[in-house]
Amino acid sequence: MIKKILFAVSLFVVGFASAQSLQLMDANDNDISGTTHYENGTLSYLESTKFHVQNLTATTQDFAIKVTLECHPTYSINKLSVCFGTACYFADATVAGTQIIENTNGDAIIDAVAGNAIYTKLKVAPITWPWQDCAIDSAVWIVTVYDPANTADSSSARIVWACNAVSVEEEVNVATLTAYPNPATDNLTISYVIDGNTNNARMDVYDVLGQKVTSHALNSNKGQVNLKVDNLNAGVYFYSIKVDNKAIRTERVIVK
Repeated sequence: MIKKILFAVSLFVVGFASAQSLQLMDANDNDISGTTHYENGTLSYLESTKFHVQNLTATTQDFAIKVTLECHPTYSINKLSVCFGTACYFADATVAGTQIIENTNGDAIIDAVAGNAIYTKLKVAPITWPWQDCAIDSAVWIVTVYDPANTADSSSARIVWACNAVSVEEEVNVATLTAYPNPATDNLTISYVIDGNTNNARMDVYDVLGQKVTSHALNSNKGQVNLKVDNLNAGVYFYSIKVDNKAIRTERVIVK
């Protein structure tokens, strides 16, 4: 079962206005760029989930993949497998920040998609053995497809892999986030509501490269976080509520 939730409609307008050439899609050719996208099913399904890359231009377009870990089950083996056809590479869940999918020489893996075509050979899936509690455990990564010659030309989605669709719905409803204004220039106010336990709750803000720019402890299940953003570079940022070091909701905001 596949579902997705929009981050913010306004983000797409901004993205396409900047001559975006690549679009991340699910295996059914639905555009998932800028969304939280859910892959739910059996373990055999989750270990082989596929995604497509659409070329929005008329000429052949190179692309590469980078990923950022958000959370994963607490087992000894935690990796993300990224396959271009039968050639597979891995991102390590023990590494913080964004990882470019690369070979053993440290070179980014680059593939290509023909003009106005859809690349269908991309497989992205977590490797986590064993998934001991299928009802509650999930892996969450932010996956970005980008032009290696112009890294700003990109398409991203937050992918959640989980064994049980009901538990994912409960996770999504744990926290509510709203940011104003969005886009922001000087100040940003993020309102939050956490429905559930707030053990070690905090709000982290990351740039598009996965680098944490600020973190704020949350001492109640409802409130606001006021941020000064005039010292940040213009661009897209992710803000995430975490409880017990596990992200329960992530959204995006634009800083001008």
